[in-house]
Amino acid sequence: MISDLRAALQGTLICGLLMMGCGLVGDTTGPRDVERTSEVVFQTVADGLAGYVAIDSLEWVPFLPLPLSNGTFEIAGGFAAVFRNSGPDSVGVRYDLRFFDDEETLVDAFIPFGQPVVLASGQRRVVQGEFILRTGDLYQTEHLAHMQLVARVRNPEE
Repeated sequence: MISDLRAALQGTLICGLLMMGCGLVGDTTGPRDVERTSEVVFQTVADGLAGYVAIDSLEWVPFLPLPLSNGTFEIAGGFAAVFRNSGPDSVGVRYDLRFFDDEETLVDAFIPFGQPVVLASGQRRVVQGEFILRTGDLYQTEHLAHMQLVARVRNPEE
């Protein structure tokens, strides 16, 4: 009987947290009012490869923040982008994802698996995956607003 009551209370608490995370209850200026944006930044481009690579159609979706036992929050999500090589030679692209809140404060950075992305001449590839962010600031979980894909273009042998 006591364990059933405890389980019911825990379930109610988790549902309440999830609803607040979705913006369904609570603060009317919550996460649904944050405009999510993205941009591509080419940090470095090897000599002779300038203008070869284009990255566009960058999309990202963060999921509900989950509270961790150490007082921090974890936010999982998914991303996708289209990488294109318009040059005559193969290229290798390494990249990381950087996430900012609506005050332009860095929340966390994530390096996806499966790198480098090697593109043959004229090749177009959809790159997609998942990310995991961690922060100790509840404000940042509710106001996650911007993702930068920071790319480094090199010869595939490097």
